Amino acid sequence: MGQDVRRRRAAAERLVQDLETGAVSRRQFIARATALGLSVPTIAGLLAACGDDGGGSTAGGSTAGGGTAISSSGGARGAEAVAAKVYPDGITSDPEYKGPNGGSRVAFLPPDAYDGTDEHGIRRWVCYDFTADKPYRIAFAHFSAKWDLSVEMAARAERAIKAMGCEPLIFDNNFDADQAIKNVDLIVQQQADFVVEAQIFPDANKAIYKRLEAAGIPSGYFAVEGPDGALFEDAGNLRMCTALGEWLGEYARDNWDGQVDLVMLAAQPRAGAYVAEREVGYRAGIKKVLPDLPDSVFVEFDSQGLLDESQKKAADVLTAHPDAKTILGCGSNDDAAVGIVRALEAAKRADTAAVAGQAGQASAVEELKKPDSPFKVSAFTDIETVPWLAAIGILELMGGEVAPVNFLPFYLITSDNVGDFPPQAGTLA
Repeated sequence: MGQDVRRRRAAAERLVQDLETGAVSRRQFIARATALGLSVPTIAGLLAACGDDGGGSTAGGSTAGGGTAISSSGGARGAEAVAAKVYPDGITSDPEYKGPNGGSRVAFLPPDAYDGTDEHGIRRWVCYDFTADKPYRIAFAHFSAKWDLSVEMAARAERAIKAMGCEPLIFDNNFDADQAIKNVDLIVQQQADFVVEAQIFPDANKAIYKRLEAAGIPSGYFAVEGPDGALFEDAGNLRMCTALGEWLGEYARDNWDGQVDLVMLAAQPRAGAYVAEREVGYRAGIKKVLPDLPDSVFVEFDSQGLLDESQKKAADVLTAHPDAKTILGCGSNDDAAVGIVRALEAAKRADTAAVAGQAGQASAVEELKKPDSPFKVSAFTDIETVPWLAAIGILELMGGEVAPVNFLPFYLITSDNVGDFPPQAGTLA
């Protein structure tokens, strides 16, 4: 108990310092002080002692890190300079797809908005090429250390946040809603200025958003949506998986004269309606190329997004359809797709099959390098672009306009071009 009191006292002292230097607004101070348990008279006394919103200024000019230095006294000019880096193509509207959070204003990170690669072969994305006006504390809560891509994601985020002149706070959600919510309490205690949330349960995201909002901390959500209006970033499940479905449909048309006996959809229903748009996209893309394909050939099962679980469920589907010869497989992610591949191989039915996945996971890279694998195509998202949401959060803290929906670029990767894609999992972590 004494340790908790000391921790709260230290947090309150840091909060007062942030108010004095202008690192937080009065509104943010009140929300965070209340969350720390300070009484109303104490909060009022501290506000009176600190006076009006102030904050020191930082001289403009070039920085040692080579980014664009932004003056905190520059107002709109500073935010505009950062916006040009964060949103190279600006903010627009997408008439066909508005994202899962109700947002009608969208932004697309251009697929070529990088300037070469670094010593690790990682692309130098321009969206990180600036220094924030203040050393904001940016929390990044990633899916789980159990997932190699998530570990790499956290390492990339930590590096990018530091490069933008801010302090990273990294948390592991452990694929667990309760742990993700517990992490929010730590994030509030550590007085983060912005939170990037990556976890798989939509309802938990809504609870997380409410807690952070009560503490005056803005947040953004990656891959799994938050409540309506919350910042969101993803490659866009519908558009991405529609493209994958079209590729599979064209493969079936060109190699099997359009004859498809079975389409296996390895879904992930626990992740909610937005992630379910992957299966919607796969169906739409395949039927765009093969419009006469009957709905009865589509069989969906719960893979949980895991290789072993997907393999077991796919094996059950193959057993239930012994006469299916030409088979398409659609993975909610790459591991789920490779699970389908393993089931096809075990059943000795891989020769007339074509499987797709998405994410750029190590399992896909390995599979695409095999000459005879039924794993034919994946939609890779460069993991280095995931911290774009942190850059967007920094722009918002600086008073710039941000899009409610932010789409990452994706790339269709086959055995022909997998060797050209930059390194993903296992590069920094």
